[in-house]
Amino acid sequence: MEDAFGCELCWPAEAEEAWAARLTLKQEIQIIDESHFHVMVLRCPSCSQQFLSIFTESIDWEDGEDPMYWTTLPILASEARILAQGNLVSENEFNSIGSDRRSLRRDFPKDFPKRTYWGIGIRVGVHD
Repeated sequence: MEDAFGCELCWPAEAEEAWAARLTLKQEIQIIDESHFHVMVLRCPSCSQQFLSIFTESIDWEDGEDPMYWTTLPILASEARILAQGNLVSENEFNSIGSDRRSLRRDFPKDFPKRTYWGIGIRVGVHD
């Protein structure tokens, strides 16, 4: 699927490069800030593209190797206005944003190698 979001600096073609670029994005809105569930809107300092970023972690109480997952999705200005409602936005509403849009995923599952890859839409994973 082709999309016209972002620029070469914030949304490159390769997933690993996009993850490195994600680290340069600036936090614009913090929606949820819990230790195992973090939702925020990021912005590219170059092209001003906004991104929804969701981090989830579930504690398994064994070995300290807790599964962690990140999803980053470019968003429209109208979606950013919805997200500005903060913690009034439900997990189902997060999942419905950009459901047909390319997203960046970074997974650290327990007992499996970490991976960075392209997905579709947002996924609010299991979290504590």
